[in-house]
This record gives sequence, C-alpha cells and structure tokens, in this order.
Amino acid sequence: MPPEGDRSRKKVLVVGLGVSGRSVSELLLRQGHEVIATDLRSREQIGRELDLLERQGCSFRLSSHRQEDFLSADQIIVSPGVPLDLPFLREAAARGIEITGELDWAWSQVAVPVVAVTGTNGKTTTTSLIGEILKNAGRKVFVGGNIGTPLSQWILSNQKADMLVLEVSSFQLDSASHFRPEIGVLLNVTEDHLDRYSDFAAYIDSKFSLFSRQDGAHTAIVNGDDALCRQRMCQIQSRTLFFSRSDPLAHAAVRAGKALIKIPGIEPFALNLERAGLKGVHNEENILAAALVGAVLGISPKSMEESIEQCSSMPHRLEWVGNWHGVDFYDDSKATNVGAVLKALESFDRGVLLLLGGRDKLGSYEELGRSLKARGKGAMVYGEAAPRLYGELKRWIPIWSFLDLSEAFTQAVRVAEPGDTVLLSPACSSFDQYTSYAQRGDHFKRLVMQLLAAEQQRTPRQGCLEPGC
Repeated sequence: MPPEGDRSRKKVLVVGLGVSGRSVSELLLRQGHEVIATDLRSREQIGRELDLLERQGCSFRLSSHRQEDFLSADQIIVSPGVPLDLPFLREAAARGIEITGELDWAWSQVAVPVVAVTGTNGKTTTTSLIGEILKNAGRKVFVGGNIGTPLSQWILSNQKADMLVLEVSSFQLDSASHFRPEIGVLLNVTEDHLDRYSDFAAYIDSKFSLFSRQDGAHTAIVNGDDALCRQRMCQIQSRTLFFSRSDPLAHAAVRAGKALIKIPGIEPFALNLERAGLKGVHNEENILAAALVGAVLGISPKSMEESIEQCSSMPHRLEWVGNWHGVDFYDDSKATNVGAVLKALESFDRGVLLLLGGRDKLGSYEELGRSLKARGKGAMVYGEAAPRLYGELKRWIPIWSFLDLSEAFTQAVRVAEPGDTVLLSPACSSFDQYTSYAQRGDHFKRLVMQLLAAEQQRTPRQGCLEPGC
C-alpha cells in the first residue's frame, strides 16, 4: 500500500483529457490544486465533458500544447495514451519536474491492497475473473484501471473496497515510479506496440517493471509457459509463483481437465476446468493465474470453482457468433497482436479461414505464417496492413487481399465449406477504419447476422444460432 499522498497545493499540468485525464483533473481540483489540462483536440472534438471541470476552476489548453505550461508546473500527470517522448515532456524532465501517470498518482491517494494484472494478451479476462472470484467470496472489490473505470474516477465516487483489482497496460507502467501492487500478475509477453517502443526489448522491460518495486512481502505470478517470462523470473525480488499448462512442477498446472494448485504453506487442491465458462487454451492460462491469486488471498477452492463456472468469455475474445451451412463464425476482434492470434488458432484443429488486418503494429508475422500452414485453410487480409500481410503470408497459405472487412468477409463465405471456421482475429489495431476493436467486432457480428437472416428467409432451417448445430 502507498504512503499518504502529498496534499500540499501544487500547480499541476494534466496532459490528455480522456476519461482518466478528466477524472484525475477533478480529483486534483477537489484537493485544492491549481490544474491546467492540455489536449491536442479542440473543445468541439472533446465535447461537453469539460463543462464540469471548467466550473470547478480548471484551465484548458486545447488544440495544441504550450511549452510554458510544461516548464512552469510543479507536477505533470500524463494520461496512458500520451507518448512520454513528447519534446515538452523531455524538457520538463530534464529540469527535474516530476512526471507521473494517472494510475501511479491515483494509487498514491489510497490505502487499499492491489492486485495488478498485465500482459500482452488476456488482461481483461483475467482481471474480470479475479474480481468475480473475490466478489463471490464476499470481498468488496473495485475492478478497473485500464478497463472500465480509471482508478481516479473510482476515488471520486467515494466508494469503499477491501481490494483493488486493476488491469494495467504497459503505457501505464511506463509512467509509474511508485506503483507497487501487493500481487502482480504477468500473463505473457509477445510483440506488440512496436509502433510506440524503440524495440521489443523496451516493451519487455515495460511489462516486467510491474515487479520492480516489489519486495519479499509481495507476490509475483508469472506464466511459466511463456519463454520470456520464464527466462526473467529469477530477476524478480518478490515471492514468485508460476503457472503452466505443461510443467508438473508449476504452482498451478493443468492435468486431466483439472487445475492443480500447489503453493508452499497451503493445502494442495484441484479445480474442475471441464465446466469452466471460459473456453480455449488461452483461457486455461488465465484461469490458472486467477486461481493462484485466489489461493494467495485465502479464497476457498469451492468458491473459486463456482466463479470459474459462472464466468463467461469477454465480448470480442474468441466469441462464437453463429453457424451457417456447417461453418462456424468467431469474433476475436480483441486479438490486436500476433500472440493473441496464435492463441486463438490453437483452439482449432484445421480449416480456419482467417480475417486479419487493420493498422500494422510492426511486429513479425513469421510465427503466424507457420501456425496458419498447420491449421489454416486461407487468409483474407484487409485495411492498411493488407500489403505487408499479403507479402509476408503468401508463401504459407492461400491468401486474398481486400480494402475492408466487408469484402474480406464475403470472400471467406465464398470459399468456406462445412466444418470450416471463419475467424476474425486481426493481429492489428482497428484504428485505420474503426474507433475501437469493439466497433470492428460488432461490424463482423452484423455481417454474420445478415448472412444468417438472408439464409433463414430462403431456407429457415439452415442458419443457426446455437453451438454445434
């Protein structure tokens, strides 16, 4: 838990006026600080969300940043989406001005134990599952951070909690110099966000910084099946537990449809995975990580098993949409990097028609090509990344290139046969043509629903909305 926050009046610059930036601005104003908030968007683009802050005394610098605001501040708080290599931020840092992130600053304002979950893939699912495990056991929990509600917004609500369960992104970790969770969970590390980091090594360092301020009184939980996690486990100073689907020596492992939990000082126990609401090999890893958190916090196996049964897949994460003429359609729009797509492909034996594309994150597609050769029937690439995807994957699998998702979907339907799977798992961000991965996934679902509706009008028994039909 953090020390008491410094409540002396300061001149604070908040950079970025998204949800977290607005929340931290309001919280600072309540504490009596002078707040200037800056954003590259105009007042019209941001909308009426600024009205309340303005009435509370916040000053705004919109459409552009001003050097004098950065250099005259006592403290600068950056939102997660703000790159830390902005020239004005660098100059402020060189002058010794404290720069921190919204999560880091908000954490310093509360005295509640924290479970923090990071990783390239699976953060949202695992964070939500841990929250459900604790709530089902009667704990009062706040679940948020990088998902849902920013921590500063929760503080504004004046709600109480016994535990904070926070999804934490690499961007939030980059701007943290104090954040130290009681339990830190690292699910995996694969290439991602290379459009923002200098190289993959810098991204790896960002993820492992979750543990950098922990000591022997804290717990680190890492993925023993992830080569990078396994390699660097020995560098973690806190008590380290690892999970694995294959290593029998792991503190949490999978055997014959059960999760076996073996932690020193705790009676070993098993959890039935066959009735788990979360399906797929990637979710077995997420469940193992969540079960270790539950065990460390003293949650009973029976209560954990109930939560695991009740928790279902998150929207747009390997979500079954429908069946048409024996062809299954899955929405995995949240898979915005190669690592996530590889986990999705592991859930299918063969016959996958993969829809992928969007805005390229500049990672390697070599491993994806090998996986597609083993399980894929074809790939339909689209959007900004289509030319590079086509060039790198054409030697592995039949491939077609299109301008947008609608065209790619039409081709997938055209070549699909009974027993095939049409999988939207893009390996890229959505921002070339959509505002979010959710909007992209919703578009895919509409295309499937339109296909089923058209077929049912002709032959009502062909389109199907139940698995296994």
